[in-house]
Amino acid sequence: MKIALLGSKNFDSLEFHLNDSLTFLKHDVFYIDIKDVTKVSYRLNYWGSKLIKAYDEIVFKKIAYKIVEQNPELVICTYRIIHPICIEIIKKCLPNVPVIHINPDAVTTFEQQQIFASKYDAYFTKDVFIVDFMKNKMGLNTFYMPEAFNPRVHKMPSQNRVEVENETNIDVVTFGTMYPYRAQMVSKLVESGVKMTLFGTADKKFPKKEITNNFRNEYITGSRKAEILYGSKVVFNNFHYAEINSVNVKFFEIAGIGGFQICDFKPSIKDYTAIPVEKFTYKNINEAIDLINYYLANREERHQLALEQHIHFLQNHTYEHRINEILKCL
Repeated sequence: MKIALLGSKNFDSLEFHLNDSLTFLKHDVFYIDIKDVTKVSYRLNYWGSKLIKAYDEIVFKKIAYKIVEQNPELVICTYRIIHPICIEIIKKCLPNVPVIHINPDAVTTFEQQQIFASKYDAYFTKDVFIVDFMKNKMGLNTFYMPEAFNPRVHKMPSQNRVEVENETNIDVVTFGTMYPYRAQMVSKLVESGVKMTLFGTADKKFPKKEITNNFRNEYITGSRKAEILYGSKVVFNNFHYAEINSVNVKFFEIAGIGGFQICDFKPSIKDYTAIPVEKFTYKNINEAIDLINYYLANREERHQLALEQHIHFLQNHTYEHRINEILKCL
């Protein structure tokens, strides 16, 4: 199938993995980013759309006509800032081609609600709360689609796990942008005596000494991410507060890599996991500390649980699975 994919070309982004997986499934993909029609960075494009009237309309008109030129059989969009004129042009020029939107983020990231102002044929989003709102309140053709992992990027290392853990020498790791909510939770772990190692982007505006003292100042992706997550004894995955009934993409990547994670409890997790949710989820920070200390002392059990999750996620939660689900819905 000839598919047009509109979104970021940054490595390890949703769109990057969709493109890789669509190509792996032998689809012909026309992959286009905002940067393909402008000569400025994504950040400048973002602020241009915020500050200059009609800027984003001009940019997305260019993108629309480039997509139309390709004459695709399906158009997949992921940006939340796509101007509705873009979708209008595509649907006018290609009236029989489905145009869909995939939104992987939490409910606080709808920008100026361009998604709701655009007449997509179908919407895919990861939180049953917003699926219900969009479908039953707004009357939009909306489908539930959790996030996923890419087994060609998020690969379990082949080395012996005990040897990798000894070499990595990390008790508990967390990674990503150190937002204040995440820093506050990590601080509680540090105060309890948990030995933390932190990767990602530090919070320079509201720094905490106990955070900066444990920060590696390294942003991990690809094989390096797999090495760190697999080699750490425990991965602490605290979800953003706007994950109402959903989980983050890290949840799938950690399990796909074979890492052992402790994460927030969400009722939806029971639909994803091969192991009991009470084995690795917490409802308060004290439960998280207790679980961490338990699994640091029980290596064989955490290794076995991580392996069961890894096998289950390979069989059920790759981007290829999500793509096939989308095509079935259409």
